[in-house]
Amino acid sequence: MLERFRKLDQTLVGKVQFRSTNKISLEADCAILDRYKNDLLSSAVDKEVKSKYFYFLQRYLRDTQKLRCPGPAHYVAEGASESKGHLEHPIPQNKILQAYLENYITAIEAIHMPLCLISDADKHVLEGEWQYNATWELPFKRYRLAGFTKQIKNLRGEVIDPNTWSI
Repeated sequence: MLERFRKLDQTLVGKVQFRSTNKISLEADCAILDRYKNDLLSSAVDKEVKSKYFYFLQRYLRDTQKLRCPGPAHYVAEGASESKGHLEHPIPQNKILQAYLENYITAIEAIHMPLCLISDADKHVLEGEWQYNATWELPFKRYRLAGFTKQIKNLRGEVIDPNTWSI
């Protein structure tokens, strides 16, 4: 075994490279998500592998949402900055993913779900039971119910009312 590793020192390794400077198309992102989803839901895929597919799907969706988000977020809370901020899903990611897996929303809708930039110091306010109290119609209402009182602005700089704002 050691000899095999010694030979690696004299071997040119790295012929296969996957570097891209271009962002892939939205259609390609949707195709990747749909592939993970189909594999996850397929009866042909071994049950012990499904948790990995779920993890890949969850991770890819989260990363794609961040990459496709305009600006730092769709909404920004008072006191938040990109360097010391936390991207929060007004509709919790687990709800988005479940709706996507059960075909209530499409991959493109899942990708474009809103993100709100809040201060790292404030993210604890929305943890716990408040993660599960979001509604699709009034996603920010749970912020007020949890005691989050800072102003939230949309991309146009308009202050939103969490009790009435809908996507």
